[in-house]
Amino acid sequence: MVTDILNAANLYADGVKLVKDRREQWVKKHAELTTHLKEVAEYLNTNSGYKQGFFVDTLHAFDENINGTSARLPSITLRSGPMSMLVTFRNTMGEKKEYTEQGFHITITPTITGQLLAFLIPHQSELNKNPPQYITLAVIDDPAKLTMDIADAIVTKGIQMAFFSSFTGMSQLQQEDNEQSQLQPPAASHSRNPIGFKLHETTETVK
Repeated sequence: MVTDILNAANLYADGVKLVKDRREQWVKKHAELTTHLKEVAEYLNTNSGYKQGFFVDTLHAFDENINGTSARLPSITLRSGPMSMLVTFRNTMGEKKEYTEQGFHITITPTITGQLLAFLIPHQSELNKNPPQYITLAVIDDPAKLTMDIADAIVTKGIQMAFFSSFTGMSQLQQEDNEQSQLQPPAASHSRNPIGFKLHETTETVK
């Protein structure tokens, strides 16, 4: 009976070992993944048709109570730069306001259990009053099994999903909605924001 209790208590030792092993594997894998994603970002910056810019960031877990970081818990992010929404407002004082859409973020980060969470923060802009929630792309139990091919698949999936959260992707979704049915209202995730906040009378007359 006492042996059974000991075996139950030793589950903690097994759990601690598993978490430590996962974290050690992630620290090694993080270095490899950082190099790989920088190569991906450089390739995209050179060859992509639209040059919003692609960047790779490394962040660490942060504790606000002491303003301290944990060097053993790094994350990595592939993100895109902001895009012009091709909308400019001007007033009689010569001031102007341009709207931009913030870039997407694809992040792979360790959890407290040592597993890896890959998630997407979609595009957002000032015209969208409800900031989007992150979208889970993958959960990886064993960091050692994260290959660069798997990372590429995660990035590809993330960029595809990010595109349809942008104003450029929504234009394609709108077309698909219209082709499917002109009677059904668009889904909530495909909602559009009208340009402008109120109509403004001008001295121009359209004939």
